[in-house]
Amino acid sequence: MSSAVGTRTSTGVLELAVEQVLASVRPTALGDPVVGARRAEESLRDALRDAGPVEDNVALQHALACAEAACEHLKYVEIQEARTLLTAARGQLVLAHEGV
Repeated sequence: MSSAVGTRTSTGVLELAVEQVLASVRPTALGDPVVGARRAEESLRDALRDAGPVEDNVALQHALACAEAACEHLKYVEIQEARTLLTAARGQLVLAHEGV
């Protein structure tokens, strides 16, 4: 995440969490997949609560939806599915910065 992006915005909060969770669920970073998935899910759910509601940014809404779906996959230790959704969320966050 660039230092120009503040973490106080919904976009910034979610962007930081997505990057951290993506890094934490890399195959090389996971010691115990169950424990790692639970920690990642908890971290992502906290960020979703902190991000709060968004109404005017469609891309951010899509990013939040992808992150919420990733939480569900992490809940069931479906790491690859969660990574796919988090990658999609990251792409939507790029668009959210552009105000799409």
